Amino acid sequence: MGRAAACLAVLIFAFSSGEAAHAASPSVSEDAAPSEATPQEIKLSERVSAEIEKNWTILVNPAHKAKVETIVGRLAPQMERRLNYDVSILDHKMVNAFALAGGKMYVTTGMLDFVRTDAELAGVIAHEMVHADKKHVIIQSARNNRMTLLAIAAAIASKGNGAAMIAANVLQVAVMGAYSIDIEKEADALGIDALMRAGYNPVGMLTLQERLKEERLKRPEINPGIYQTHPEVDERIAAAEKYLTDHDVPIFRKYALGNLRPSVEEIADEGALSLAVDGEPVWRGRDDEPTRDLFGRVASDLWEHLQLETVPFDMRVNGEGGPDAAFFIKAKRIAAQKELPEGTESLAALRNSLQDVLNKARGSHPMADYYK
Repeated sequence: MGRAAACLAVLIFAFSSGEAAHAASPSVSEDAAPSEATPQEIKLSERVSAEIEKNWTILVNPAHKAKVETIVGRLAPQMERRLNYDVSILDHKMVNAFALAGGKMYVTTGMLDFVRTDAELAGVIAHEMVHADKKHVIIQSARNNRMTLLAIAAAIASKGNGAAMIAANVLQVAVMGAYSIDIEKEADALGIDALMRAGYNPVGMLTLQERLKEERLKRPEINPGIYQTHPEVDERIAAAEKYLTDHDVPIFRKYALGNLRPSVEEIADEGALSLAVDGEPVWRGRDDEPTRDLFGRVASDLWEHLQLETVPFDMRVNGEGGPDAAFFIKAKRIAAQKELPEGTESLAALRNSLQDVLNKARGSHPMADYYK
């Protein structure tokens, strides 16, 4: 058992006692959302968070805290309820983030190290904020204990075994991400909505899920926290991808992953210039003004038109070898033979190098279906 699982087991043991009443399982939508956290949510959150912070270390890092709080600040107005969101950073390598009742949330240092861009971090935070906004942890606990929401509220308000039982179950649901698939898909969809309204790239929600799936497959012995109990991850990925498509969001993963970045680099000892993508040279020429202008323009076009989803045969050289030859990505002309300054590599060399770089970038994110 890992340290995180051991700590969780200790917490659950401390909370666990008593018998649960049996009743119908509530649906996701049956709970009307008030305008602010209820007293029961606040009480439950205080009880569970106190135990969490006894067993895990809160990291004091102003830079990390400021980044997370900035994202929360942009997303909070997009939620249905006005909760007092309070995010703490747990010093733990487990890749995880979770929300308690009422707006209290935690992000691990493992998650902060794992995300590649602010878009991915905003994706996981939006997902957890929706869990808090929609009372998902309480709804899931009610389902697990086969209780109505009114019975859950009464148990939380009590000081006996009922409150301890609910607190233990809430802890397990939140930390281990033990939500049912319908709740998780709702948090994904509403999180995507919030990301779009807040100005974040919503594809970060999708790339994060794909990367967490890869992490779980590569290292099954490592507790990935957020997806520990979700064999339905493929269903969630498919649902998120469909939701983005249905809402006319282009699925260009590179912006959320931070790859396929073009740049123009000097090769000082050779008096040459290199057009590079992700630091890999893809085109070379002389270090002069015409070449610099051309490479700068091509770099700008590649940033817009070279995507992880680009089909290889969409990169082509028309009229190769002739004076009117031109390199295209789909319908966009990237460069023409007659534009090339003397000493510049061929258009075919550019195309071939870009194909190699594209294959390498896809290899760093293998869980995506790029050709949908």
